[in-house]
Amino acid sequence: MGERMLRPKAEQGRAGQPIDGPATHSSEETAPFVPSASSDSSDDPARPQVWAVLSDRTPCLVAELAEWGLRLVIPSDAQLSISQTTSFELRNAKRTLAQCSARVVGLVRYELGQELLLWVLDDTEQWRRAVERLGDFCVEGPHPHLAAPDTRLPQDRIDRRLRALAAERSRTHVHPVGRDDLQVSGRLDPERGLLLEWHPRLAELQPPFEIVVEGPFSTITFNEQSLTWGEKPEPDNVMCTRQRQMRRVAAPSGARVVLYGIDDEPLELAMLDVSFGGVSVRVSKDEPRLVPGTVIHDVIVTWKGGPQLRFMGEVRHRSPSAHPGSDMIGLQLSGAPEPLKERWAREVEHMLYPSTRSYGHNYQSIWDLFEASGYFDLSGNRRENLDFMMLRDAFENSYRKLAAAPDLGFLVSYESPTRVEATLAAVRAWSKSWFGFHMARNANRPHLVNSDSSPLKDIHFHVYERAGANPDIDWLVGYVRNDAGFSGALHRDFVLTIPGSCGVPFEVWKLNVTMLGDTYTPNVSEATPEQVDYVLHKLVGKRPRQYLEAHDLIPETFHQHELRAEWEFYGLMRERTAMIATDGGRIAAAAVLDSVDDGLHLYGLLDTIRLYELEPGGRQQFASLLLAANEWFFTVGKSSFVCFDENDLPEIMRSVGAKSLGAGMVTMLPRTATPDLLERISEFAAPKPMPTYRRSRSQPDT
Repeated sequence: MGERMLRPKAEQGRAGQPIDGPATHSSEETAPFVPSASSDSSDDPARPQVWAVLSDRTPCLVAELAEWGLRLVIPSDAQLSISQTTSFELRNAKRTLAQCSARVVGLVRYELGQELLLWVLDDTEQWRRAVERLGDFCVEGPHPHLAAPDTRLPQDRIDRRLRALAAERSRTHVHPVGRDDLQVSGRLDPERGLLLEWHPRLAELQPPFEIVVEGPFSTITFNEQSLTWGEKPEPDNVMCTRQRQMRRVAAPSGARVVLYGIDDEPLELAMLDVSFGGVSVRVSKDEPRLVPGTVIHDVIVTWKGGPQLRFMGEVRHRSPSAHPGSDMIGLQLSGAPEPLKERWAREVEHMLYPSTRSYGHNYQSIWDLFEASGYFDLSGNRRENLDFMMLRDAFENSYRKLAAAPDLGFLVSYESPTRVEATLAAVRAWSKSWFGFHMARNANRPHLVNSDSSPLKDIHFHVYERAGANPDIDWLVGYVRNDAGFSGALHRDFVLTIPGSCGVPFEVWKLNVTMLGDTYTPNVSEATPEQVDYVLHKLVGKRPRQYLEAHDLIPETFHQHELRAEWEFYGLMRERTAMIATDGGRIAAAAVLDSVDDGLHLYGLLDTIRLYELEPGGRQQFASLLLAANEWFFTVGKSSFVCFDENDLPEIMRSVGAKSLGAGMVTMLPRTATPDLLERISEFAAPKPMPTYRRSRSQPDT
C-alpha cells in the first residue's frame, strides 16, 4: 500500500478535503502526527499528546486509550482486515512508550478515514504501565477527523445487493441526472432486470441516469450511462440511505384502523402495511388533523378473521400516496398491556415470516437436523457423544417453556414437507442483549455463497428482526469460531465494520464439575454487594464499553433482578454470582459466573465463568477461582461449565484439567444496526447472477 499519514485538522485545508496526505518517515516522527489543542478546539489540552505507528509505519491518531487496547484514526487507504494480527508502537514526541502486538476487533469506514479498534495481545505489563502513566481517555463518538460514516456501498457488495433487491422485485425510480421534472417508476425483476412502467415522456429520458431502488430498510442510489444493460448493471457511485428501522409487509385484505377522539365520530381508514412497530394507513389529502406528532389515545386495529386490538397511536410521518387524492401516514402503536403487545407481535410474525415458525416445533426433527448437519461434531465432539444424548429431553423441555416467552428468546425452524431444513435460536441472556446460536442447516443444501439460500435468510430475519424491534434490547451478541465460514463472514467480518460494534477474542475451555467440597481455596469467596461494586469499577477500561454493557457488567444491570424474575416467571433458571480472589488483603482477581437451564445451549456456552485480573499478578489467582467455581456450579445442578479465557492463558486452563473447545471472538453489535445485518444476510442469500438480457429504451418492458 502507499504510505500515508493523518494530519492535524489545521492542515486539512478546505472543508471535506481528505485527511490523508503524503507521508514523511524518519526515525524521529514527531509533532506532525499529533493534533494540538490550538489547531483542534475539540481536543482536550490536558490529554496526553500521543500517537501510534503501525507495523507498516502508518502513523495514526489515538481516539481512545485503555488497558484493553486502543481506538485509532487511520488513513482511508490503510490495508487492514478484521481479526488480523498486527503490531504497533505507542509514541509521544520524545520516545516510544510501548511496543505491542494486537488483533483487529473493529474497522469502520468513514468519509475521511477509518476507525480501527485494536485488542492488545501481549506485552500486557508494558502496555499497562504505559496506560497508567498516560491515563485512560476517549473521544466520544466518531473522531472529528473522520466526519460522517461512509454511505457508499463497497464495490464487492454492489452486485449481490442488486441481485437481492431484484429477488424482492423492489420498486425503482429513474430520472436523468440533474432533472427533477421527469421521473419514471419501475421495478427490478430477477429474470428480466429493470422493468419500466409506461410514461408519456419516456422518450425524453437521456443519459446519464440516476436510479433509486427502494429496499426493505434502505434505498440505494446510483448513476448509469445506459438502461440497456448487458450481463449485469454497471452502477457508478452507489449510495445507501437508511429509510426505516423495521421492515413492512402488506396488510391483510380488508384491514382497517379506527381512530377515536379525532372528532365526534370515529375515523375509519384503510390499512396499507404493518410492521412490529405500527401500521401505515391511507388518509384523504383534505384531512388536516393527522400531522406528524399527533397523538391518538384510542386506536383499534382489525381485519377480517383477525383480532380487534386496541392501542395508543402517534403519527410519525405523512407523505404522498400513489392513490390520487390521498396521503399515507405512518402510525406508531404503543401503550398496550403485555398480553396485547404479544398478540400483535404474533400476528405480525405470521405475516412477515410465512415460511418459518417459532413455536409448535417437531423437536425430534430438529434434533435429527443437528445430527445430520454435523452440529454435534463441532469442537472435536462426536455426534454420538453421550453428553448430547443426555441433553435431548432437557433441550425439548427448555424450548417448550421458552416458546411461551418470545421476548426472552425462541427457536426458529424452516421446514419443508419432509424435514427441517434450517434452525436458529436466540435468547435474552443478559438484560439488554440478544444472543443468537444453534444455527444448523441441512447438509444436502447448496453452500450459501454459491446459491440462493432462502432457509438461512428466513431464519435469520425471524430471529434478528424481532430483536431489532424490541426497544429493551441494546446489543446483538455473537460467538464466532475462528474457523467459522458463514458465521465468520457475517457476525465477525461484517459486524465489526459497523460503527459502535466491537469484538473481544477468547478461547473456550470446558471443565467438569466434581463433588462438593472437593477443592480448598481459602483466598476465594463470593463477592459482597460492596465488593461487586468495586470489581465493576475496576473493570472500566479493562474491557470495551460495549462488552461491559452487553454482559451486564455495569452497576445498573449486574444483578439482573428484572431479567431473572422474568425467566423465573416462565419456569426457566437464570443464576449469576461474582467471586473474588484476594492476595495480601487486596482483591487481585475476580470471576463472574452465569448459569441457565440444561439443554438451552447444547455446548453449555451459557454456563460460564469469566476471569478478570484487577491488579498486576492477579492472573496467578485464576486457577483458584476456577476450582472454587466448581462448588457453585455443583450447587446449581451442573455437571460441567465453560470458561471464556480472554487473557490467552492456556497453561492455567490445562493446570485445572480444562479441555479446549476452540478459539473465537465475541462480537457486540448495536441493536439499531439490525437493518445493516439483515441487508447483508440478504446479499449472502441472493440468487445466482441475473442472466444476460437486452432491452430497448424505445420499447420498455411493462
